[in-house]
Amino acid sequence: MNSHRKSTPSARFTTYIDFEERPIDVPEETNVDEEKIEPQLLPGEIMIARANNVLKFAPLKANRTGISGTLFVTNFKVSFVTSLPVEAKEREMHSKSLQNRFLGVHDVCLSEVDMVNQFSEDNTKKKRLLYNAQMPPRLSGLQLVLKSLRVINFSFKFTPTGEDIRVAQALLHHAFPTSIDHLFLSCGYPPSSPGIPDFCRAVDWEHELQRTRCPNWRVSKHNEFFNLCASLPTVLVVPRDLLDAQLEQAAQHFQGTRPPVWCWGTPAGAALVRMAQISPSITDNNDNPVARVPVLALQAASGFLVGRTGWQWAERGLHLALEEGKPRQQENRMMGLVHRCHPMRLQPKIFDLDQILPSLKEIQISYIKLRELHTPDDPTQFWEQDRHYFSRLESSRWLSHISKCLEVAQNAATAILHQNSSVILQDATGCDLSAVISSLVQLLLDPHMRTIRGFHCLIQKEWVALGHPFTKRLGHTRNQLEEQSPVWLLFLDCVYQVSLQHHTALEFTSEYLVALWHAAHCSLHSSFMFNSVNAKYSASDVLQRENPQQPIYLRPVWSWWAEDKSIIENEQNGSDEEPLDSKISAREAFLNVHYIQKLFKSLAISGAVRRISDPLSSAYHTWQHIDCLMGETRQLPYDPSTPIVPLQLDGSLRLDISLSNLRPWLGCFCAWLSEPAMLTLNDSESLLKDSSPASHHWSHIHEMYNTMKDLLSQSLANGAAQ
Repeated sequence: MNSHRKSTPSARFTTYIDFEERPIDVPEETNVDEEKIEPQLLPGEIMIARANNVLKFAPLKANRTGISGTLFVTNFKVSFVTSLPVEAKEREMHSKSLQNRFLGVHDVCLSEVDMVNQFSEDNTKKKRLLYNAQMPPRLSGLQLVLKSLRVINFSFKFTPTGEDIRVAQALLHHAFPTSIDHLFLSCGYPPSSPGIPDFCRAVDWEHELQRTRCPNWRVSKHNEFFNLCASLPTVLVVPRDLLDAQLEQAAQHFQGTRPPVWCWGTPAGAALVRMAQISPSITDNNDNPVARVPVLALQAASGFLVGRTGWQWAERGLHLALEEGKPRQQENRMMGLVHRCHPMRLQPKIFDLDQILPSLKEIQISYIKLRELHTPDDPTQFWEQDRHYFSRLESSRWLSHISKCLEVAQNAATAILHQNSSVILQDATGCDLSAVISSLVQLLLDPHMRTIRGFHCLIQKEWVALGHPFTKRLGHTRNQLEEQSPVWLLFLDCVYQVSLQHHTALEFTSEYLVALWHAAHCSLHSSFMFNSVNAKYSASDVLQRENPQQPIYLRPVWSWWAEDKSIIENEQNGSDEEPLDSKISAREAFLNVHYIQKLFKSLAISGAVRRISDPLSSAYHTWQHIDCLMGETRQLPYDPSTPIVPLQLDGSLRLDISLSNLRPWLGCFCAWLSEPAMLTLNDSESLLKDSSPASHHWSHIHEMYNTMKDLLSQSLANGAAQ
């Protein structure tokens, strides 16, 4: 575990220097212990290139201050090694990242690099460098634009000739691979088990069916070898009356062979279903291609009918229509089965997301404008953009897309909660915007999904297991530029807006959402690297064949929480891991102190201590939850042996989706801008709302926790004495 930690190199570097003045007293390479000027490498990580006497500086510092060090490129990261002090902002951001076990404060994972620019001596001109373009004979400097909306500049003014080109070539080659298995995906040692179900086993889906108590659905193992659909997990939840042979036949008519699948439901029978559009390659009886099939066919056939007799008539009419061989028959058949799964045979609500939500291309265009707005090159550009910040933000239409997603999710949640209607979410591929809306609906209605563990399960189920194409959408490889679209960021921003409007509802903070966005670009977090579970298995097999002597371990992002105990133990044993206080601080930054206060408030009634001792009471479970969050181990793994708590619907999270009530996510978009810059982008009041809870809040929480523990101890002692 400690092999990747950066040891302190010899003090050969200059202090902070003024980049504009370019002082000539640059450290010479004589009398330097070269063995100590190296980054710490993970097992399997190799050094590709290095450049000495490199200056690293932040673009928005008024005095252009920078630090001197050595720049390395490995097959995993860009590493800047220096003995100089770390800026407070960098240390803070590093401590609150999920990849700080693998990366140092000055390290950047290669898969996080979005663009590489060459800039001139006076930093007034820049040119994008491409992996297949010819390199100039000399580079003045490199600018890295990261997917986390951070800009890092390196100057090669004092770097020996040739080292600048070698570093740039290595960076361009390894940061933009042709295949996902060319990334550094395994560090050679197994992760601690996070205990989060991967929803690739039948038992995981069966537990979810038991928890929601949604009737008339079953688990199918017909995709065990990905023979049905390559982008779906090996097990699916489908209508109870649907045979596996019928499922296979129907799947061929949907894009990506993704038929309708259940992902969540209620005890009253309202199901949440995701499906792709009919494949455009399907032809009608005259061999004419059918570009899109109207999803309202089912409503037209039976929407006006009421009563059992009417439904039987409509079902018979639908059955006759299916036998006519129309190209839409499989779509209608599957929707009819969803209809029949409802105990009351209520008509499902069908949301055609391709018609009511922005396209993937529109989302990408908005993101590019958002990136340009939040990654200025210098103070001059920053102040120019700042004067028109809100108009530029509005023109990006990013908040408009957020508003529309929240509106659709709220409408779908209303249909389920108040009308007891099943909801079918349909988009082109069945794995993009349907994942956004499905996740938001569950967040709005299911209190379990608002906890840390529940949110982990939600993401694992809706995004990882059900095959959101992270490789394509986040640009992990170089050959899929036209398919990039930050749908994942769109979802996280939607959740952020929910947290602003309901600050006690979610167990996690907006800082944890930021950490998840950044973690999506670290290749060692396998949860966000692949297009599907099948692609993950394939990449693992390739790596294992290439390294037969070394076990390949792909690490889920959730192992960050499960490994926390080992980190604490290492600190107590005197290892060189990060300080314990820093680790606890990061943990507390991810936990919503207001949510925990609400849990304590629910116990602040007469007889609470007595009821806490009763395993059958709600107070007992509330205290167990608090103890899990506040106890000495502070672990949050999912324990499969924990009794399943039945779903209790909660529709209290009503949202104001008007643009005037939505806020730019400064904690994510402006995370790397200096504090004065952030204050100009919005008023200080909004920033205070978005900031971490004050330490005295946590002190109060710890006092309540310790007091409650003492009361319970006294109660147990008195009971034993009696």
